[in-house]
Amino acid sequence: MDIVLAKTKHRSFIALILLSLNLILTACAAKPTEPVLADSFFSGDAFLDANGNGQLDSADTPLQNANFIVTLQGGYEFGDLTDEKGNAFITIPSTVEYPVTLRMEAPKGSSLKLIGPASVTFPSTTGKSTKFLFAVK
Repeated sequence: MDIVLAKTKHRSFIALILLSLNLILTACAAKPTEPVLADSFFSGDAFLDANGNGQLDSADTPLQNANFIVTLQGGYEFGDLTDEKGNAFITIPSTVEYPVTLRMEAPKGSSLKLIGPASVTFPSTTGKSTKFLFAVK
């Protein structure tokens, strides 16, 4: 499992390096009237409502293997599972048209239910990270 996580983090690091290089090259080659194209990054965090109060707080613990899903216009979906820290990260090509919707599903085979939010829609490129809370059914 450590090897899989290391590979995932390694791929994320390489993706960030490639994105940075792409941004630099695009910015250098772009004319002032051309928009700079850049990939979009989305992240989500899953937590287990450890104290059962229905609110995200310091007592809540990260939830591994929850399915983080980004839905684009036209119905295309991209997904990733949360790691041991409850984090998931998705890179989408620069051709994203907003709005996009983010949601999180409980780990397969678990008896957990999503408390909230059910989904989040981003109308633009700002603020693309969301925290999701789960509880035992």
